[in-house]
Amino acid sequence: MKKDFAGKGRKRPQIDIPLSMLELDSKNPRLAEEHHRGTQLDILQVLYDEYDLGEIAYSMAENGYFDEEPIVVAPCNLPKNFKWDEDINKLQSNFDEIVATSKGVKFIVLEGNRRIATAKLLTDASLRQKLKIKKSDFPQIKDRAVEDDLKIIPSIIYKDRKDISPYLGVRHITGILRWEAYAKARYISARIEEEKNKGKNIEESIREVQKKVGDRTNVIKTQYMCYKIFEQAKDDNLDLDTNAIINRFSLITVALSSPSIRDFIGVPSYKDATFNKPLVTKNKLKNIEILLTWIFGNGKDKSPIFTDSRKISSHLSPILADKEATEHLLNYGNLEEAYERSGGDKEFVKKKIHSAKRAVTSALQVAYKYKEDKEIIGLIDELTEAVEELKKAVSKK
Repeated sequence: MKKDFAGKGRKRPQIDIPLSMLELDSKNPRLAEEHHRGTQLDILQVLYDEYDLGEIAYSMAENGYFDEEPIVVAPCNLPKNFKWDEDINKLQSNFDEIVATSKGVKFIVLEGNRRIATAKLLTDASLRQKLKIKKSDFPQIKDRAVEDDLKIIPSIIYKDRKDISPYLGVRHITGILRWEAYAKARYISARIEEEKNKGKNIEESIREVQKKVGDRTNVIKTQYMCYKIFEQAKDDNLDLDTNAIINRFSLITVALSSPSIRDFIGVPSYKDATFNKPLVTKNKLKNIEILLTWIFGNGKDKSPIFTDSRKISSHLSPILADKEATEHLLNYGNLEEAYERSGGDKEFVKKKIHSAKRAVTSALQVAYKYKEDKEIIGLIDELTEAVEELKKAVSKK
């Protein structure tokens, strides 16, 4: 008997489903866990606020729904006598009848939530009012035929959520329509937990998910580690701005690529992580809070210390590799000053002297304009005195 596999039997029924029978997915990987128990309106609000439906809306308002891009759904509340026929034509006929006659049947959108959220907002003015969307902020449909077209959505039907997991992984983890970093990490974590629930150990579970999504570059293990650290920080009620972290989740990946940053929070490299126990020990939890606050702020009284995320690698890494520079950053919160100290006192002094020399050289280019200017001459005298004091400090007595 041939072994079943993820792509086998993927010919699914495709039917046109009324928009009113489609429900947004509360378990959508794009949504933070606090939204899992939200209403359809809550989910719609999050998708509108955080995932820029505007671009899709302008296209749909003009063109209607492209039949070439069916969504993927799973039914719920099917009648008890519904037969999931193996014959694809009979099954499609069964669903056509369900859509035409059955009340209470809904279809959960497993792929295409942004598109369906946009279609719902375009065709239902009451939803726009409930979300307090101004007319100027969202396109309006001018053609009745376009509105009618958006109320019927081509949909491919899967029996349940687990059947579509391999497809979503390939499409959004390693494929061309990749999710945002947090959605990707959350999806990966859920799939690994599914494999563990089947009796596999953690390493086997990770390898299984890697195989299913075609990961050959350790994306799965990297994202899983970032997600587990974030979840541990939340579970321990650390003082964090979770929304900021979710929105810029990829910065955790950037941070954890640095050995000195990993040492600061006491976690191993992606390659060496085992996941058999919490990644961050209790005595390092405060450092996790500090690190995430440096990068994301805490949403209250502390702002991120980075205006340029590239400085996580270029500045924070060398700072945390140096004890004195780390202490300065912890005590004063000044990234640039801590960075200047990251080579020790001698490097700090050298950098300051080079900086002063560059400033003098730059001023020299225009100084000729201010001959006999008493104010400028006075400043030069002060500078000369400071240089003499500096020279005395480093000269033999």
